[in-house]
Amino acid sequence: MIGRATAPLAGAPRRWLQRLWGYTDIHTRQKWTVVWPYLARLPRQPLRLLDAGCGDGLWSLELAARRPHWSITGVDRAAAGIQAAEAARLRLNLRNVVFVQGDLFDFPEPVPFDVVLSVASAHYAVEEGRGVDLFRAFRALLQPNGILLLFAPRCRAEVPYSPHLPAPFKLRDVVSAQTLQSLCDAAGLTAVRIVPAIGALGTVAKQIDHAVAGRAMLSLMTYPLQLALSELDRVGRRRDARAPSAGWIVQARRPPSPDRNQ
Repeated sequence: MIGRATAPLAGAPRRWLQRLWGYTDIHTRQKWTVVWPYLARLPRQPLRLLDAGCGDGLWSLELAARRPHWSITGVDRAAAGIQAAEAARLRLNLRNVVFVQGDLFDFPEPVPFDVVLSVASAHYAVEEGRGVDLFRAFRALLQPNGILLLFAPRCRAEVPYSPHLPAPFKLRDVVSAQTLQSLCDAAGLTAVRIVPAIGALGTVAKQIDHAVAGRAMLSLMTYPLQLALSELDRVGRRRDARAPSAGWIVQARRPPSPDRNQ
């Protein structure tokens, strides 16, 4: 589970719990169970991965610790997040990850990446009407046959949440499977799979977490239920675009260009 490799950053006794259990936050755990199986199938030998919209470096640091032969770059526009990520990197003494403050649309990277990872960040650009530009930036940063792995929240009308509980996250009018396919097509990326992630049970778990936020006793009492719902959702989730889901996982590939000068 995410958080185990970066447990030394936490204070005791949380450090000991994190080494065994990972991060307790239900939202972070769900994203990890969706995305990690795809990352775990990648070769362990050297490859270059870009964590696009890395925030405070949570994913970059975890992957760098788990895959010491990978070369990882985390990029984000927020200076505070990059500073926190770099401080954590130094504490963990990780030498296979670097953090860069910058905008992905004009990211100065002369060597393309084998993998571009985007976890819950691309939808902001899509919402602003810059989705095509973003996916073209993804393509430009990938080497031929390079892989884009993206996790995004599903559009409001398709999220299977209970109206009797708080929303599982800030609901938006993006993103649909059709939108994601169109963005891949417009950018010249081949969509290998666009499948739903985090189904109805997992969504209710997120809603319960929001409902009890800030109330320590209720959070503690309902946490086993949140975990049980999340695990049932993970085990029984249908890999079907018609299944009710709170998110999308996208795997796309940059095809080799017939023109070597491109």
